[in-house]
Amino acid sequence: MKSVQKPLHILSLASKSSITPRSFSTSTSAIDSITAPKPTNQTQTQSLTQEEHTKINLLLPRLCLLNHLDTATHLTITALLTNPPLKSLSLSILIHSFTSQSDMARPMSLLTRLRHNPPSHPYLTPISTMFIASYFKKNKPKEALKMFNWLVRPGSPCVLDERVCEVLVNGFCKNGMVLEALKVLRAMLSTNIVPGCGLKKWVYKVLLREARIKEAVELNEALGCVGDREKGDESECVKKVLALLDHMIGNWAE
Repeated sequence: MKSVQKPLHILSLASKSSITPRSFSTSTSAIDSITAPKPTNQTQTQSLTQEEHTKINLLLPRLCLLNHLDTATHLTITALLTNPPLKSLSLSILIHSFTSQSDMARPMSLLTRLRHNPPSHPYLTPISTMFIASYFKKNKPKEALKMFNWLVRPGSPCVLDERVCEVLVNGFCKNGMVLEALKVLRAMLSTNIVPGCGLKKWVYKVLLREARIKEAVELNEALGCVGDREKGDESECVKKVLALLDHMIGNWAE
């Protein structure tokens, strides 16, 4: 079994008035040894104090700005393994730094580490959503697609929610990736997530732009029944939409 060690030694660095590349080059190995989980006979999940949260949020931007991304990753994972509220950690600059890289190695390393720790599974979808939104902002829709495929792969512990689906559908529609948007729509309906009005409009409009008027009208009408109990049996409405989506996806021609 493994225990989570509080990153107190790392956090002490945050109290310094400045952090330089030289100061970190001499302490990286010590930081790595402290953040690495140590074997023990019992599972111990320690919580972070408010002071420690503050120090982490001060230190992460400095690490990212100095391009100490490995250390930033270790610190983030160590903090998340203590199961804090996700909103208590300022991860925006870390997400930005990771998605600015030429490959997806760092985001996937972080997510994979969390995947191997079941108590951290609730973080997977919201953190993936942050990565996906950042990739779209950087005009990297292919990376966003890879992240979606990772979320829904067989055996995945991730659970889709309305937020990540909205980000994906909106992003794919804006990038003209209609087939991918339809696949996300199908995935969310398969997990009983009711599409919002905004999402329905995005799909309808992008199909019209692709001159797929017949499909746009049929799908829009079918989606109108989903979530509206007055228009019939909910399960039958969903089945109808799924069948229509399967037909559209199966016959899609790029």
